[in-house]
Amino acid sequence: MAGLRTWGAAAAILSIAVAISGCGASPTSQIFDRFEKASSTEVNVPAAMSSLKTLEDKDEKQYISIINQGKQDNRNVQTLIDNTNQALAERKQVLEQMKAQLDEARDQIGEMDGIIANLKEEELKKPAEEAYQAYVKRYDTFKSLFESYEKWIEHEQSLYEQLKSEDTKLKSINKAVAERNEAYRQVEELKTQFNDYTTQFNTLKSSFYEKAGLQVKKPEQPKENDDSVDPELEIPPIENDGSE
Repeated sequence: MAGLRTWGAAAAILSIAVAISGCGASPTSQIFDRFEKASSTEVNVPAAMSSLKTLEDKDEKQYISIINQGKQDNRNVQTLIDNTNQALAERKQVLEQMKAQLDEARDQIGEMDGIIANLKEEELKKPAEEAYQAYVKRYDTFKSLFESYEKWIEHEQSLYEQLKSEDTKLKSINKAVAERNEAYRQVEELKTQFNDYTTQFNTLKSSFYEKAGLQVKKPEQPKENDDSVDPELEIPPIENDGSE
């Protein structure tokens, strides 16, 4: 079984201080300007990620309680389910806030193939293109993550509705648990990819700045908050007690 993966500091784009002199509207300065505008646009994304992580941890404890109590008697979990459905709505709201910022940041970067092609220094074209492509892949991964996250929430809500009903069969509940767990696994895989592409972009962006001769002042990496212990996320199907 796997624990919740943190969004973490690795998911944040770093804003880098760079000294540019006499560049004007050169391709190098245009690339720098777009990269850093995107970084500035995402300034509140790390806080949103931290908030979402906190909500996920809290909801997971509720989820485990609901499953454990619900398989005994669904009357025990009515209030818990109502509270958790409200928390799921809060998670979706935070996720939508993140999406709005990432969408705006993507618009700030725009399409850069033409600008990169206009670089006079051939040796700068490859690192610039690599940094740009890492950013594009990161954004595309988040779009997939957003869709998968919505499905995760939908499957969880569907499971809760079945647990609230006295007529729901055990077989249906087990199926709903399996669907919820599969949606979770997809989200966690995409979180890892998103973090990886963020790290790649930060690294490749810095490399491009250095090769372009820009005086880079590297920022401090944000610290991970690993104080909390992640609860186990996947819950096995409810054991059949002989009923259908």
